[in-house]
Amino acid sequence: MFSSKKRTTATTTITTTTRPAASTSSGTARPPVKVATRTIVSVRKVPAPAAPSPRPQPPQVNKRPAPPPPPSSPRVNALKRKPEAPVKSKQQQPTKSSKSEGKKVARKVVVESSSEEGSGSSSSGGEEAADSDSSEDGTPMLGRRKEVTPCVERNVAATLDGKVECITGESLVMDSRKAYVDWFVDLSAPKKPASEWAGSEIPTIDLEYPGKDAKERFVLLTPRNEDEYDPIEDVMTTIRMVLDNFLTPAQSLALFAHVPASDSFASFLSAPTSRSATPSTPTDSGPAAMPITPLMRSLEKAKAKKDGPTFLSEIERYNSVIRTLREEGKMEENIKAMKGLKQKTWEKVAAQAYDRAVGPEIEELARYEAFSDNVYGELLPKFMGEIFQATGLGPNSVFVDLGSGVGNCVVQAALATGCEAWGFENMAHASSLARRQVVEAEARFRLWGLNSGKMSTVEADFCEHPLVGEVLKRADVILVNNEVFTSSLNERLSLLFLDLPDSTRIVSLKAFASSFTLSAHNRHSPLAILRQGPELRYPRNSVSWKSEAGTYFIGKVDRGLLQKFDEREAKRAAKRAQREAADKAK
Repeated sequence: MFSSKKRTTATTTITTTTRPAASTSSGTARPPVKVATRTIVSVRKVPAPAAPSPRPQPPQVNKRPAPPPPPSSPRVNALKRKPEAPVKSKQQQPTKSSKSEGKKVARKVVVESSSEEGSGSSSSGGEEAADSDSSEDGTPMLGRRKEVTPCVERNVAATLDGKVECITGESLVMDSRKAYVDWFVDLSAPKKPASEWAGSEIPTIDLEYPGKDAKERFVLLTPRNEDEYDPIEDVMTTIRMVLDNFLTPAQSLALFAHVPASDSFASFLSAPTSRSATPSTPTDSGPAAMPITPLMRSLEKAKAKKDGPTFLSEIERYNSVIRTLREEGKMEENIKAMKGLKQKTWEKVAAQAYDRAVGPEIEELARYEAFSDNVYGELLPKFMGEIFQATGLGPNSVFVDLGSGVGNCVVQAALATGCEAWGFENMAHASSLARRQVVEAEARFRLWGLNSGKMSTVEADFCEHPLVGEVLKRADVILVNNEVFTSSLNERLSLLFLDLPDSTRIVSLKAFASSFTLSAHNRHSPLAILRQGPELRYPRNSVSWKSEAGTYFIGKVDRGLLQKFDEREAKRAAKRAQREAADKAK
């Protein structure tokens, strides 16, 4: 036998020395102090000689190979998972980049959940891990969170019938035809004109939507500039959204071999063809069907290879199934079963409305007077989603955006929460785009088979227009993006708070009452009824005008503070009157 380890020994020497006695300032002598010194010799391990190699084993005959490993856990868990109720989280829209995804927007964290919804982009397979809930200085901080439930539980099914008229992806591209080039070809004959394999000079499709008899026409071209709207990507993300959130997991798997949230192209490079939708052995109904090719994998591969005929074929496969589900009433059942919308669902739908109504004129929004109250900027959608949750917006709430720009927050609030949403904007061009976006959003919601709260946008100076005061009397949540407002405008704005009902919440990027102290001299100030909340922080990439993190506040109208102050002042006045009366009596 060989020893597995050999080690050297070490000795430890401890010596003790004595310091001489010292005297204190009072003259008394201190006792001698013993000081121990320890010397330690470290232990060094010496490797032992290697053990002899084992004897060779005789070869095993007629032994079957080990069975393959079980399917990956995400796919197995997805089969066992019960259908989730859909969720609700402003898009980065002022810049033209990523317009097809509607630009991602910011919001503040209040609640963290686990699990996530299907990706909204072709390359995403899941959400990032949650960020820290607080900053380095301990300030509450918005973090990324995974979604599993809607921010607001409500019935989301559309109640209106009739033909839907909206701005199509086709018209969006054809209005800027020179900005787009061909993408797909026939791989068997790359020089063959599109008219021979697509039926027209430009490959065109009609894409089926979840809404009743709803479809949209797209031209399959690609933009020269990546900042432009991308119709092919829009088609892909629309299909993915339907498979992830408008079908049950069982339907999505059986009909399209699709597992929600695991549909990125990279995840399919090694994924086997799904056989979950077909029996593995013959049954009474006949022989087993052929395995279903995952739809998203096939579309991604066709797009990557520029394989036009295959892409068109897969789109027709998708359209055929969706039409059947609608005719059988299954799609309507699925939408009625939703108890709210997930963040990525309402974000995608709102992004489409933005792309079509605002996107073509986005460059005009950058023309403003610097360092003025009319500087344009937006809160991005994830920020808005957290604001919706933090303030408790719902179908019975009234939301008012003072300085609403092109109406993004109005559209998102109405769709995500079902609330009545108002927007007031002073700039004429932004206000006209807001009205256009509301019209497009109303039509597009029906395209998806969804409903929303009432949406209204008004071109008005919110400090002067009489309608503002009437709406604010019913407001539950007020949003004020006052990041660059002058102090005089903030002061005028605060006067609107005097008529607000109790418990109204005011979301602002700059505090209104950060250093306000209530006294007899300022009790009539609107800030006397505002309870300013603590400073909150939003993370990077939450607003359109900067990438850095920042702060915001959620105040609350509370007249109880002023009432208690008046009661204390009344008691003090009564005591003073009593003392004065007593002094006169003397």
